[in-house]
Amino acid sequence: MARSTTRRGPGAPSLRRTVSDLRALAHPLRLRMMELFAESPKTTKQVAELLGEPPTRLYHHVAALERAGLLVLKETRQNRGAVEKWYAGVAQQIQDSPRSTDDPQLPARRKARRAIAATALEQAKQEVMAIPAGAKEPALVGRMVLVAPASQIASIRQRLLDTIQTMRTELQGEGGTEEAECVRWALTVAFAPVASPRRPRSRER
Repeated sequence: MARSTTRRGPGAPSLRRTVSDLRALAHPLRLRMMELFAESPKTTKQVAELLGEPPTRLYHHVAALERAGLLVLKETRQNRGAVEKWYAGVAQQIQDSPRSTDDPQLPARRKARRAIAATALEQAKQEVMAIPAGAKEPALVGRMVLVAPASQIASIRQRLLDTIQTMRTELQGEGGTEEAECVRWALTVAFAPVASPRRPRSRER
């Protein structure tokens, strides 16, 4: 019997998590798994098929993500004598509230966030490089450096978050669209301070 699901919008979830949760995501395969579980509830076997991986390779990753609270078991059902487990990704925001520099977990938290950033950016690079020449829909890649007063940075950051959330909300309304009619595109956003170039020292005369 076909199973109906509610589409939650594509892409990896945004998370507000602890250091241990961030470490659980700092792995290329786990990040890709979370992207798929975030789209709609799936079984480990379904995710394995989408990733082209054997299910046996994913089971311990699913267990780790579930322990970290990044995956939740939505339901179980019998299928030919076996029990299928359907998991869904947890959708929150990956952003830490301001913390004291005395926080003993601050170095570990920063390290975990950097690992996730490196993983996500490397994944985006591989996806762009894998696009065949003459593709009907080419990737959109751009970079710009903003020069703005420090007081406006928080507002710009919030505008970016609001735009992403709006897209996610709009795509949630596509629940009636069959999976076969859908295509997967990834959106990777990085908004970070740029180190100022060093000015050459003036020679004394």
